[in-house]
Amino acid sequence: MQFIHNRQNTGRFQPRRRNILSLILAFAMLASGSKAFACAACGCTLSTNWQTQGITTTPGFSFDLAYSYLNQNQQRYGTHNASATLINSQLAAGQEIEAYTRTQTITASLNYTADMWGISVHVPYISRTHGTYGTTAPLGSSYSDSSSSSIGDIRLVGRYTGFSADRTSGLIGGLKLPTGNTSTYFNVNATTPAGTPLDAGLQIGTGSTDLIFGGFTSGTFSKYGWFVQGTVQHAIATRAALGGLAYRPGDAYALDTGIRYAVFGAKFSPMLQFNIIKRQADSDNGSGTVPLDPVTGVPVSGGTLAYLSPGASVRIGSGVSAYGFVQIPVYQNVNSLQLVPQYTLTLGMRQSFQ
Repeated sequence: MQFIHNRQNTGRFQPRRRNILSLILAFAMLASGSKAFACAACGCTLSTNWQTQGITTTPGFSFDLAYSYLNQNQQRYGTHNASATLINSQLAAGQEIEAYTRTQTITASLNYTADMWGISVHVPYISRTHGTYGTTAPLGSSYSDSSSSSIGDIRLVGRYTGFSADRTSGLIGGLKLPTGNTSTYFNVNATTPAGTPLDAGLQIGTGSTDLIFGGFTSGTFSKYGWFVQGTVQHAIATRAALGGLAYRPGDAYALDTGIRYAVFGAKFSPMLQFNIIKRQADSDNGSGTVPLDPVTGVPVSGGTLAYLSPGASVRIGSGVSAYGFVQIPVYQNVNSLQLVPQYTLTLGMRQSFQ
């Protein structure tokens, strides 16, 4: 998820400090995995990292530290919550049944803005725990879990705003680097033998170098500021997943829009965002890294999610502001059986150096 903030010095939206593009690029993990202890339903529809990307028209440096919490514990099939009958029928057909995937992320972001361009570096530290019942009936007769924490995939994002006189519109381009750990194994227990690799989509990193590109625009009306931003993320280079299997994360298309209310002045700014992300199914060149639904034959990854995201920012002083957002799902359509979150929480603080 991404929040984009711009500190205001007055309650009015001035041309060079025109609202901030507050954006959340959402969330969660990639679903994929091996047949024995696969993550077949881990909510692969969203990005593995929540990040703060400081797109601002105010020149200078800024530093952002954000914490996000994501708990995927709700079974979803298509556009509906999965019933116990459906879950048991999928299990009988050979579908893996996930228990939960919980991810906490701390992201440090450094941003620099010049006159018509800017650059941001985002370094996430991710802690993830996961549990699955596997494919053994009856449900609960077997169980596997994992736990991993490390630096995730670092992002370098640049932007250019020379197309508009007030610098409120521009282009975004960057890279996601394969710096995250991809060598986690399931914990050993009575049903999990030693050396069982964690699913490729549940690793801290994807193992891929991704191209990020898109654009944004913003404006004001009355006491409101608004923004629209769209991005595409596409893997341009991949490496073998743990166990030597091929794995490529699906393309992700994100559209974010929102408004900010300025009637309370500079110290307190309520915001509301609407976030949509569509993720294509992951691919594996037939290696079995991405499982298929045993009934429909579709990949157990990919889908479309939409979130309504209320939040607010509070100016503390001396260039410091705090913010918080809660993302509430309003539409979830996933391929096959996957885990989805009931909400997502992000809290952060930002320091601007002018």
